[in-house]
Amino acid sequence: MPRCPTLDTLLWPTDPAAMAMAEDWVKSMTNQVLDFTWRGFDTLKKEYLHKIDFTQTIEQLERSLTSNHFVEIQKIWAKETNGDASFYPHHENPEMETRAAAPAKPPAYDLAFVWQANRRFIWPIEAKVLETPGTLAPYLSDVVKFEGGIAAPLINAGGLIAYLRTGTAVDFFAKLQPQLKKNLVASPAFPDRPHKISIHQRSKAPQISLHHMAMVLN
Repeated sequence: MPRCPTLDTLLWPTDPAAMAMAEDWVKSMTNQVLDFTWRGFDTLKKEYLHKIDFTQTIEQLERSLTSNHFVEIQKIWAKETNGDASFYPHHENPEMETRAAAPAKPPAYDLAFVWQANRRFIWPIEAKVLETPGTLAPYLSDVVKFEGGIAAPLINAGGLIAYLRTGTAVDFFAKLQPQLKKNLVASPAFPDRPHKISIHQRSKAPQISLHHMAMVLN
């Protein structure tokens, strides 16, 4: 069934000029959104998560974590930009570019940073709760979305969060490296964080730099 245009496609073009401007936008804001993401988690853990035993069964944990993480990111963004930034944070923002035809529901990002000038361009983050550093299947399924151009189809960067219920970030990256079959390099912007980057070629979207963030809950 053919797709009809969305409101966003009617309002904002993705012509070569817009794509070039978006590339510059990504370069200018990537480290800022990653910093907001890290500091948002720092606050969430310090103020709330330290009270919780994450070895117990907790319903809807992933959804609650991303929702509360978003709140802390939004608070930092609002305080430090007064809303006057090139992007705004969004929780469960839909990705219209790779949707199926209506009435199918479009995929949505756990966390997203949307370009104010053209809201079709979204800097996305997908997040997964991992029981151990080695239970990687849910995380790798999100990597596949990025590699296939389903996630971040219009830009060359995106992020993934591993919320670790047990284990360490060191163990997580040691187990992730062979599964990715890509080099994992330390982030030069966040050398003291458990934050690695991998580069992926894509056939239907720009080459992408994926930022892998290991956030330990306990």
